[in-house]
Amino acid sequence: MKSDSEKRALKNAFLISLGYVGLGTVSVLCVYPPYYGDWVLIGLLVTFPVSILSFGIMHAEADAYNIVLFVQFIIFLFCWLLAFRYLRKKYNNENVED
Repeated sequence: MKSDSEKRALKNAFLISLGYVGLGTVSVLCVYPPYYGDWVLIGLLVTFPVSILSFGIMHAEADAYNIVLFVQFIIFLFCWLLAFRYLRKKYNNENVED
């Protein structure tokens, strides 16, 4: 059975990863018109570590939406795992100090 700190870490890691990778995914998918705008460049720069691979795929082939979604899903799972490990360690250290 998972402790409360692990459940909290899992939920918060999911929300953080979903927001960060989600912004990167939307930015990559909107690189080409008609959805392109000034916000796309900002979104790509903010989410550079999670969107660079998908941006390269979109730049090579403009109609590769399915491939980009698959790659971003894999990146989401990886970021979720990293964020969960970090938050679990952080929350466990908070519980030890109390």
